[in-house]
Amino acid sequence: MKKKNVFVSALLAVAMIGTAACSSAEPSPNNGEAGATATANEKPYEIVLGYPVLGEVPADIDAVEAEINNITLEKMNATVKLSRITIGQWFQQKNLILAGNEKMDLILTDFESYSPAVAKNQFMELDELIQAKGQGIRDALGSNLDVAQIKGKVYATPVKSFTDTGTALLMRKDLLDKYGVDASQIKGTNDLDAVFATIKQNEPDLTVLAPPNGPMPLTSVIDWINVDTLTDGLGVLPNGSSDMKVVNVYEMPEYVDALAKLRSWYEAGYLPKDAANAKVAPQDLMRNGDVFAIYEGNTVFLEDQVATTTGQDLVKVVLQKPVLNTQNVLGLLWAIPRNNTGNAEKAMEFLNLTYTDKDLINLINYGLEGKHYTKTGDNVIKPIAGSGYTMQQSFMFGNRTLTYVLDGEDPGLREEDKAFGESVERSRAIGFLPTTEAVSAEIVAVKNVLDQYKKALETGSVDPAKVHPEFIAKLKAAGIDTILAEKQKQLDAWVATQK
Repeated sequence: MKKKNVFVSALLAVAMIGTAACSSAEPSPNNGEAGATATANEKPYEIVLGYPVLGEVPADIDAVEAEINNITLEKMNATVKLSRITIGQWFQQKNLILAGNEKMDLILTDFESYSPAVAKNQFMELDELIQAKGQGIRDALGSNLDVAQIKGKVYATPVKSFTDTGTALLMRKDLLDKYGVDASQIKGTNDLDAVFATIKQNEPDLTVLAPPNGPMPLTSVIDWINVDTLTDGLGVLPNGSSDMKVVNVYEMPEYVDALAKLRSWYEAGYLPKDAANAKVAPQDLMRNGDVFAIYEGNTVFLEDQVATTTGQDLVKVVLQKPVLNTQNVLGLLWAIPRNNTGNAEKAMEFLNLTYTDKDLINLINYGLEGKHYTKTGDNVIKPIAGSGYTMQQSFMFGNRTLTYVLDGEDPGLREEDKAFGESVERSRAIGFLPTTEAVSAEIVAVKNVLDQYKKALETGSVDPAKVHPEFIAKLKAAGIDTILAEKQKQLDAWVATQK
């Protein structure tokens, strides 16, 4: 299952708020008990890895650790302790760890919490460590490593995952074929009207379009809205505009038109009456046969990946134009906690292995061959159900392109993704990470307004002609214009450094 629906929907809140980067002096990277460089006589250093386990802690995690340690003892005189923190405990535990000094050598973070953690001086500056011990990370990420810079310094390394940008609609192939709908003729959002009408007329008990259940709004289906959200959506940069002017997306004519379109779909019955309060994940609806179409962040072979998890043959139609922005690159990152590591060099050595060592990264993700999966080809595996290690969270670790191809996945995925990543347009603001402490009170107030109005408007559940003006007035009273001005000031300063 792809990152946006499995991890981001469960792990990220919706705020996407960055805060100030800190310019404090950096301590020696070799703080703590282990020292700088291990010698042949030194006791192996134990590296503690922190990340959320999405299901139950795997029963065979100790056996997998033992095999990982066979690699790390030989290559870097270290052992590894994998996380036992489940998703339900993750937020609280992560915050407690970073606020204290509990041992943690590497920790997973995300673009929403990256800047705030740096502002609190919780992450180490990594540039020198990468230069000394992490060249494999630089080789794997290329210029995308620089996107993680805050005031010219890198404090976390992005996971090298599959390129995820733009929006795609996934529709059931059986129903398209049954009613003679040619998906290749769908060139934009307006072309969906006739398709949805056909499905509604012939399958009246079926939900035509799944409502949102996570941070990706339903306006993502509207192809005429194409903006860089500049990490939090409170002040955006329209892609394709000729200047670097930050605007309020909720006042854009394109947004107003999008609300009217969504309202028409709601009134036509394409969206369920409780769309604003949806509790079921879209992929679950598709798996249960309860919906005709869902939408996702676009990746190559997306339809095949989602078909594997839903059991439905799907047809993909790309809607919003793919434009790579900061949060696409910085979705998930790995950091070395300043106050929690005992040996930052060892942490970096291991982090480097997760970007370069295929055996290691597949052990972490899939466990032991013959016990947790079987090979059905040179690079293709089939997980063994109920095997004792079914974590399969490859979107969280190092270099995902080194992972095995799962049985049923298209073997050409990685090459196609490489070509897609190299060809996709990059936002003019990629690498810009705004800070928010100057407008923190306004952000809280604006978020309260968004919580009150946004979901109802963006699912068509209320009449935008009546409610949208009230929404805008409340946003302005809460201080959104002050937020826009602050972000514009920071963007202007960032642009000046890029010349």
